[in-house]
Amino acid sequence: MSDFIEFTNEHGQRVEMSREEYEKKVIPHNLKLYWDEREPLRQYAMELVRDQFPKHAAKAADRLLELYGRIEPALNFRAIVHMQAGELEQAKRVLAECITQFPESGGAYSNLAKIFALEGDEQKAFETLQASLVLDPNQENGLDMYVQSFLQFDKRAELYADLQKLGEPEHAWRPHLLLGKFSLQDGNLLAAMQSFQEAIKRSNENEQVLMNVTGELGQAGYVYQLIQIAEQYWKPDFEYPYTGFNFASAYLATEQADKALGVLQQMRDNGSDQIRAMVEQFVARIPEEIVQQAAAPAGNPETATETAKKSWWKIW
Repeated sequence: MSDFIEFTNEHGQRVEMSREEYEKKVIPHNLKLYWDEREPLRQYAMELVRDQFPKHAAKAADRLLELYGRIEPALNFRAIVHMQAGELEQAKRVLAECITQFPESGGAYSNLAKIFALEGDEQKAFETLQASLVLDPNQENGLDMYVQSFLQFDKRAELYADLQKLGEPEHAWRPHLLLGKFSLQDGNLLAAMQSFQEAIKRSNENEQVLMNVTGELGQAGYVYQLIQIAEQYWKPDFEYPYTGFNFASAYLATEQADKALGVLQQMRDNGSDQIRAMVEQFVARIPEEIVQQAAAPAGNPETATETAKKSWWKIW
């Protein structure tokens, strides 16, 4: 854990401060500021958990239960704060209440599995985690725990079979995303593409899923397959620019700079001020001669150098 905290102040500036000073000066101010605002307080409470300030996170979590009522997410969050503070019995009581009120809460069962694992009961933890994923197979944290429980014992084949089973319900998309990732690692591109397509369709073409898929394909060097996916599903008005950047990078890597600039132009035309600024930064990293070549009228191309061609890989 770092001795310093980096945060954005009220003027939008990035500030670094010692943990001690941050705890004395910033946390009380922010809690007071957000005390009656449900969403800002929820966001800040998660930051307190991330930065490991359990005492203050507990205060925020209790207030969130007052503001939201004893709803499923608020109860789960309160249990997580108890767990971070090492208060496992208190966390169990909160999760028991959550499961009683919301018997299909996959998150509550996943958190309970974490407690059993902390207590050393690996078998009970695994069984509880399995139950949580039957209820909600799209839990990111729960699936990550589940995957690690297989990989640590090198049970990859058993993991694949279980992910296939977890991916059977129509709404289950995350198991297919993981199957695609592992298939790429195994060098099975056909299976990876089938799993990625399944994940995208089952998630109703969710932007975050598409961002993950294009990122995995780009990092693995499958730029033509990335283009195939992005041409089918990418939209210029996505909330975040990262899928578009993956798309443009793939075009650049395949020497289709004109199409890359077309994607970036659509992002600039449809995005927020922040996205437009990020697009301009992206374009600024592209060698000028390639931008000029892509923008040149037909029949009057400029020749890009070999160095410029190689530079596309720096964009990933």
